Amino acid sequence: MKRILIICSLAVVLLGCQGIITDTQLGTGKRKWTFIVYMAADNELESSAIADFNEMEGVLLGGQPVSILVLFDRHENYDMTNGNWSDTRLFEVRSDPAGINSTIISPRLNCPELGLTKDTATELNMADPLVLSKVIEFSKRVYPAESYALFIWGHGTGWRGGENVSELPQPLKAVAIDDTSSQYMPLPSLGQAVSGKGLSVIAFDTCFGALLEVAYQIRNDAALFVGSEGVIPSTGWDYTSFFTTFLLHPSLSIQDLGDSIQNQYSAQYGGLSNASISQIDLSRVDNLVAKFNNFAGTVAESLASAAAKDIVLDQVLQQVEGHYIASFPSDLYVDVFDCAQKITTVRTSITSDVSRQTNIAAAAADLEAALTLAIPSSWAKNGTTKKIGVHVISLQGVGVPSSSHELAYIKGSTAIDKSAFVENSPHWVPNVTPRNDNLLDKLFYWIY
Repeated sequence: MKRILIICSLAVVLLGCQGIITDTQLGTGKRKWTFIVYMAADNELESSAIADFNEMEGVLLGGQPVSILVLFDRHENYDMTNGNWSDTRLFEVRSDPAGINSTIISPRLNCPELGLTKDTATELNMADPLVLSKVIEFSKRVYPAESYALFIWGHGTGWRGGENVSELPQPLKAVAIDDTSSQYMPLPSLGQAVSGKGLSVIAFDTCFGALLEVAYQIRNDAALFVGSEGVIPSTGWDYTSFFTTFLLHPSLSIQDLGDSIQNQYSAQYGGLSNASISQIDLSRVDNLVAKFNNFAGTVAESLASAAAKDIVLDQVLQQVEGHYIASFPSDLYVDVFDCAQKITTVRTSITSDVSRQTNIAAAAADLEAALTLAIPSSWAKNGTTKKIGVHVISLQGVGVPSSSHELAYIKGSTAIDKSAFVENSPHWVPNVTPRNDNLLDKLFYWIY
């Protein structure tokens, strides 16, 4: 921000930045929201990032009690517009009088926390959780607000622990993948970066965001989590649409924000057969994961033969709503609600014990109730609700599982930096030594 006059009557001084926010930009009241967009586009999504940034500039922000900050990391090869810079820059979004186009007009900011200045080129590793942590800290210090929202923009793969990206089979992508550093941000590191930051909303404009693994990792770090359980197009969200709609709400509440994102997404991708988006109440995630594990354990203990195992495995791999990238190898995620329903429908085929059949149905009902509480609103093209996924295994082809799980998804393995879900799941995540009460153990590793 470049400023000539300092209006002394304004109470908000932007230390470490170059100026102040005027009444014309902010409105006469206190800032209600500061939005932090973590735009990790040091990869082939660079052109999509430019387009989404311009959508933000298409929002009429003058006089609104909000600020939108974008930490934007570009690549040198995929988009040559806007001076073809390829470093990392922090911007405060300004409305473009020319509307939505291909030119960024928003001013750069100085950010001492990250060593960024508005006039120099500095390359940051967006996969470094310290970068994410520090940009949140800067945003709260310099742009104080009643509420803060973090948008993770870019690639997403959901469950990833701490492997090196060079070891991952393509086309697997991870949160904040950074081509220049050849790294990505593991889920546990993301959790560390947002922990204790006082965020109200965390949203993923990525593939494979709305997963149990992700929600559980950040369950104590915001009130609302928004994301999609499957693949989303590279165009991502329509930022002009959802910000414009959100700013029409008088209260500008957390629910208003979640509803605006969801409604925009359903309007934008209503023609995609596998499209979905969910609003997840993070205060309900502990209960949801507990009920999910109880269901998985109840089913696992009912599998007493290879024939019974094959029936459930067929449901999980072939019948349940699944999400994966259509290029192999690829992680398979299944919809939790649909998985519980499909397995429950075959319970009489997997066990003749009436009490076990009853227990499976009861555990599924408890899980459905927990899903209803944890996901107050969601949308899917196929009309289903309560949308959240969970990782099963990597696929080598449609319905063809890999020979084993990756070490970072095996409880008790030597892999470093495993996610909280992997560390704490007693009945779903496979173990180094297979257990009778663990569903993935019984489906992939148990000797009958």
